[in-house]
This record gives sequence, C-alpha cells and structure tokens, in this order.
Amino acid sequence: MILSVLRRLARHLLPLTACAALLSPVVPGAHASIAPEAKVVLDRYVQAMGGPAHLSWRTLHTKSTIEAFMMKGSIESWQERPDRSASRFAIGPLKISSGNDGQTAWRTDPSGKVLRLDGKDLEDSKGGDWLEFEAYLLPDQGGGDVAYVGEESDSAGRYAVLDLKPPVGRAQRVWFDLKTGLKARSRSARDQQTIMTRYYDYRPVGGRMDATRSVTEVVGQPMNTITATLDSVWVDEPVPPGILSLPSDQGAAVRYLKTPGTARLPYEYASRHVWVRASVNGGPPADFVYDTGASISVIDSAYAAQIGLKTEGRQQGQGAGATGSAAFAVLQSLEVEAADGDGVEVKDARVAVLNVNQFLAPYFWRDCAGIVGFDVINHFVNEIDFDRHVITLYDPKTFTYAGKGTAVPMTLAGHTPVVKMRLDGTCEGDFRVDVGSGSTVDLHTPFVKKHDLTAKAGRGVDVMGGGFGGTFTTRIVRMQKLELGPFAWSEPLVSLSQATAGAFTSEDYAGNIGTRILERFKVTLDYERRQMWLEPGQRYARRDPMSRAGLQLARVADTVKVMAVLDGSAAQKAGIRVGDVVTALDGKSIAELGTEGVSAVFDEGLEGSSHTLAIVRDGRAKKAKIKLKEML
Repeated sequence: MILSVLRRLARHLLPLTACAALLSPVVPGAHASIAPEAKVVLDRYVQAMGGPAHLSWRTLHTKSTIEAFMMKGSIESWQERPDRSASRFAIGPLKISSGNDGQTAWRTDPSGKVLRLDGKDLEDSKGGDWLEFEAYLLPDQGGGDVAYVGEESDSAGRYAVLDLKPPVGRAQRVWFDLKTGLKARSRSARDQQTIMTRYYDYRPVGGRMDATRSVTEVVGQPMNTITATLDSVWVDEPVPPGILSLPSDQGAAVRYLKTPGTARLPYEYASRHVWVRASVNGGPPADFVYDTGASISVIDSAYAAQIGLKTEGRQQGQGAGATGSAAFAVLQSLEVEAADGDGVEVKDARVAVLNVNQFLAPYFWRDCAGIVGFDVINHFVNEIDFDRHVITLYDPKTFTYAGKGTAVPMTLAGHTPVVKMRLDGTCEGDFRVDVGSGSTVDLHTPFVKKHDLTAKAGRGVDVMGGGFGGTFTTRIVRMQKLELGPFAWSEPLVSLSQATAGAFTSEDYAGNIGTRILERFKVTLDYERRQMWLEPGQRYARRDPMSRAGLQLARVADTVKVMAVLDGSAAQKAGIRVGDVVTALDGKSIAELGTEGVSAVFDEGLEGSSHTLAIVRDGRAKKAKIKLKEML
C-alpha cells in the first residue's frame, strides 16, 4: 500500500516542478513477457507478502502522513480494480487531487481546477496505474514486460534487480531483498528527473506484509525528499459514492472586473517578453511577466517581503538554468488589470515565492514583481495579439473562435501547451509553447545530441542565457527551415542547448518555442479544447534578427555593464571587454534608451553602420566605435 502512496505523491509533486483522455482497463499486450529468472523473484515476493490471497482484494483505501518541503501533510487514496482510482493530497497551502474513473485520467492544479490528461501525462498515468495495481503479478503481466537485470549488493544486503515495464509509460527498476524477498528500493525516471524510493518497517497490513514507511527523493534535489508513513488501511470496503468519479471543476473563484466573460489587457512587449500589471491582495499594481511555461504563479521574494506576504515550506524547483528553491504562499487575491479598470481577479491563489530578480533583472534591466503562470492562465482562453500588444482573456464556457487563424492541435505537458514542429524537414518533435522564452526555438540537449545538430548546423555563436536557477550556455545557429502546422519559414535562429541540468535537459520534449516564433501571429490558446489558433501577423515573414554588435549587456543596480562579448563580433573587434561600464550609445544615455532602444540599434541597425559606445573601464572614460556586421 505504501508503494502506491509514494507513486501517487510523485504524480502530485514532481510537476511543481479531443479533450477527453480515455483510459481502458489494462489488457494483455502482444509483447507481454517475463524472464524466467524474474518470475522466480516475483513468485517469492508474492509468498513473502503472505501468499496469492492478498491479490484478490477488490477495493483498497489508505491514509498516510507525509513530511516534505519543511511541512507536514497527508494523502488519502482509493483504488478499485480493475482500473479506477483517486487520491487527495494536502500539505501546507497545497491541495491537489488526481485519479481516473475508468475512462478519463485527471488531476487538479493547486487552485482546484480539473485538468484532463493527455500526451505523455496520460501515458504516465496509465503506467502508474499498472504499477500501483501490481499488474505485473498477473499471469499475463497485465500486458507489460518484466526483465531480470541481475544481482547487486551494497552494505545493507544483496538484491535481485528487475525492470518492470508497463504497456505504456515509463519503466521502473526495483531491488528485491534476497534475504526477505520484499522490495527494498525502486528507481524511476520522470523526464530529466530520477526518483529513488526506499521502503522500511515491513509489517502485516491489510492481510499482507507491507512497508509502512518510505523515503522518496528526487536525485539532486534534497529539499524535495518525501517521507510517508502509512496510518490506516481499509480492504474491500465500499467506496463512497462519487469518490472515483471525474470531479466537478472546483477551481479558484474568477471575477471579470469590467465585462463578464471577457477581459482586455494591453501589455508591454519588452525584451521579447510579455509584461502585465498585477495587484497582490489589493495592493498597488506592479510589473509581472506573463509566462505559459510557468507551472505556478510566482512572487519575487523581495517583493513578497515588501508587501508582508507570509510564506511557508520550501521546495526545489526547476527552470531553464538549473534548479532553485521556492517557498509557498496563499494570496487573498491576484488581479491582472488594465489602466481602464478592465481585467480579472483570481481569489485564493496558491503561489511560489522565490528570488526572481536575482536571475531576471540583469537581463530585463528592470525589476519583476512576479510571474503570472499556469494556475491563472489556464482558467481562460488566452488570445495574445503580438501586433497590437493586447491579451484578451475569455471564459472557456462561452468562447467560440471567430478569427481567421488555423487550429494546431495541442496537448499539455503538465502545465505547458505542447505542439508538434519540424526542423529542416526531418527533425520532428514535441515542443513546449513558452511565452516566457525570448528565443525562436530552444532545442533541448538530448534532442541536439540525438540528431547531431551541433555538427550538422555548422557555424554558430555561443551565448550566455539565464533563467530561474542560474545561467547556461547555448549555441545559436541558423537552420534551413522551420514548420509549425501549415506554416513555414526559412533561416530560423535556433538555440542548441548545452545545459547539463534544468528544464533544457528534458528528454520528453524536443525543445521550447519562444516569442520569436509566437510574435509572428495572433496566438489563441484554448486549454479546454486543446487547440492553439495561429493567425499570421505583421512579423510573420520576417527573418530572425541576430545581434550585429555581438554584445550582451546587463543592468546591475543602476549600472549597465558588458556581460559578454561574442567571439568574432563587431564588439570584440572594437576592443570592448567584459565588465566595461556602458554609459551612452550614440550620445544618448544608455539608461534612457533601455533594452528596446539598444536592441533597435544593435539588432536592427544596418550592416556596416557605425555606432559609438561611451564606456568606463578601470575608472577611466573611453569611447569605442562599433561597425555592425552580420554574425549568422
């Protein structure tokens, strides 16, 4: 039982890191198999648990206490053979449910909104059910495969090691203690994360020997270690009506501030990011980044302290750069609003609190109070007009698309929209739609290696990128062609990730689509119907610009400094060095120009044109003349 508890915990917690998702009972697959050595191990496991009689239960209900993220909580779960289950998890401000009713797999986000699973999330749900119901112990392995890996030993004992492969979803490796026959530990992967679970304190529970305590860790993220203790077990008791059914949507209370069912929000498009104004708990509005790639809305820790926001717990999260830590908080309200009073209010919002500005402010040259993420965004159909710089939020219940765009099917990767895209006619994959990325396409490290793109792409430029968790190096290249649905264009700029940790090491997804693609369209994201509508705009046929200066600037406090000088660039030829303080460009204050003014000169300026930078180096004022040239 405790094994099922931990698998359900992993489903709830790790993402914090046709619509309907249909599930059918697990049936024998054409390739179901078990190695003879593995059968011996599993037969002994069945006997060690108390014999085959324990496999005859019809329903199972458990309650467990958990400790994680410096908080205590609980998880309650129900299972009904052959294919129905549900669980409710609560710790601190987080309350999340998941399950399937025999037809549809689902989970709730932190606000309580019900999300029907599809794509890889659905595969994980099906595979998790196969493991939870221990279908691999059936005569036909429930359609899956069981492989014998061999024997291993450590200071605690000797083990027989098996790989359990469900008919769909991810395999799990399990170590069975050769002395007791019982499970000692297991290891599974969830994209780039490795999850290790160790089982302790076996006792007779519900007619079988079961571990009553377990410890699960995400390798490399010690703050996310979860300890679960089994409190109560009920076997073959009737399941209360409605528990195993797809729940009604109990999402956060949403209020339209001006017009019922519609909110029109002009936004600022700066540094290739979408900036909106938002108010926390009725306070004055501040600058937030709108980000479809954020699993939960975020409040900057300094801003949270400024407004007196109470936080609790701590979890390690994952961003583009690597990992970082975050606390949790509950907001009375989060209003995303326009100057004319239009907007929306989300009540009782659960948010993460972390040091956003440490990573973002140097790149944006401005402070960011937080990020409007999935838990807010997914309550609406989101129309992002990149030509007019307006986001329109619609009530999904009354929305009907009336534009001139083309629908592209999408799934959800936990919280992020996913669509298929093709590069150079042959490299196809699933890409996350990330309005929080200022790139054209960020290809993940495994996808780059799989297709040997570093060698195939030829000439490129290494640049420094940044995100939640830190900085990372990426190689910018031009590829031949990019295709998204019926749309295509030539010579796109593509980032080949060299990251060794973080979201850009994902194996499940080929990469992220950023605003350099999205700004070519009016984009409508319909989370309920799993559609992304694309209507070409003014930038549709534009060639991706690459900096013709080869200079990366960052703002530290009130000072703008040279963060990087790209090899072979005009800036390098002009003698500009990392650490130089930049005070003016072509006689205009660098602070007054801002990132948009600098980008207009360095990215859009004519090749061969000359521009003068006023800099300070070692306390001495100097001038450097840059003659722009194409780098790619």
